Amino acid sequence: MLCLADICIDWRLPCPDSFTGFLCDSKHPEMSVELSQIGVCHGFEYVEKSGAHILHRSVASPEILCADKQWRKNMLYCNDYTDTHFTLPLAAICSRLAAFDTVLLHGSFVDYCGSAVIFTGYSGVGKTTQAELWQRYLNADIVNGDKVLVRKNFENIYAYGLPWTGSSDYCLNRKAPVKGIVVLRQAKKNIIRRLNTMECMEYFMPHLFLPHWDETCLGWALDTLDSILSSVPVWLLECRPDEDAVLLTRNAVLPEGICNKQQ
Repeated sequence: MLCLADICIDWRLPCPDSFTGFLCDSKHPEMSVELSQIGVCHGFEYVEKSGAHILHRSVASPEILCADKQWRKNMLYCNDYTDTHFTLPLAAICSRLAAFDTVLLHGSFVDYCGSAVIFTGYSGVGKTTQAELWQRYLNADIVNGDKVLVRKNFENIYAYGLPWTGSSDYCLNRKAPVKGIVVLRQAKKNIIRRLNTMECMEYFMPHLFLPHWDETCLGWALDTLDSILSSVPVWLLECRPDEDAVLLTRNAVLPEGICNKQQ
């Protein structure tokens, strides 16, 4: 079993080392993901199905994922499955977790004294770099450097680690209440400011992984996004990769006090 955002998944695909910390025992999974080898096909076969979702990914070895209407049962079909990015299964998981007020964000998640700060932005902007600077200067823990699950849990918004490491090597199975989301831009001078509602949508939306293929799931995800933006401040940080950027951000995002965590 795989546990993501406190939701159990019957995972029947290969498990890379990064998945080890996310395995759990449960007799009541909320969904399943299985693998089936297609084998060599010398002809064509058409099967009409109702009440199902089909996701297709055109790669060197084509993949097809078929799911039931609720995304509870998912079957991945392929010839020779060696891609440990699990792109289609992750898409199916995001679809299912949308029903649990959960969305996937492209970002770095640091745990600073029990609070989550998330850095987001386009690839190459320095998300992992800023997380590592928080680790170096504030002794923060890097939970994930590339992907974060964000979930509304009653009245609170939590960030959760994932076993998908993306471009970084960090993946801890940990959750923490989100205190701030920081959109990054590279600059020659460190400046941080809080974004208004319109700016939040403009700067934050491009970095969410939304299930556009399913209208119902998309509606749930957008409702969750509204809850996140209503509860969590979003900041724009134009910065250099230095200690001053770290302290400027900490003092803006966490103004209630300085953590006494040992440096």
